[in-house]
Amino acid sequence: LFAVQPSAIVNLDAQRRNGKRRELLAGIEPEQMIIFSPAVATKTSVTVFTDVDCGYCQKFHSEVPAMNSLGIEVRYLACPRAGVGSESYRKIASAWCAEDPQTAITRLKRRENIAENVCDENPVAEQLALGEQMGIQGTPALVLEGGQLLPGYLSATDLANRLGIQ
Repeated sequence: LFAVQPSAIVNLDAQRRNGKRRELLAGIEPEQMIIFSPAVATKTSVTVFTDVDCGYCQKFHSEVPAMNSLGIEVRYLACPRAGVGSESYRKIASAWCAEDPQTAITRLKRRENIAENVCDENPVAEQLALGEQMGIQGTPALVLEGGQLLPGYLSATDLANRLGIQ
């Protein structure tokens, strides 16, 4: 559904979906995410549905330090594409259950092994279901603060440009 306005044509369906995604993200506690925060002032954050076995997710993760240096906070949510109970699920759940989740997910995205440690309280299945609710169909899937969905890989520079902070 579109609305014709004097300066533009507005996609009302996209606005509704953005609002729903924003509302769903607001219900997630930061403790349930693996967050990489900038050492500089945070200008914005991006929530990323990720799979540790996804090549583009691995490439995206290699850009996180550059994103942080630009003031972009990266907040990961799990989205193992092979589903609950898969090897990808066990890997990413082990990262969430690790003593140092940031190091664990970084090692996995470098294709290194970590000890399997799937704890009962891991949020991976819930996050996978949340991604489905939001219309996530692949990884990486970036959700901006306003709820806009950017599917696929973006470099730090491209993301900063899309966010208007470069």
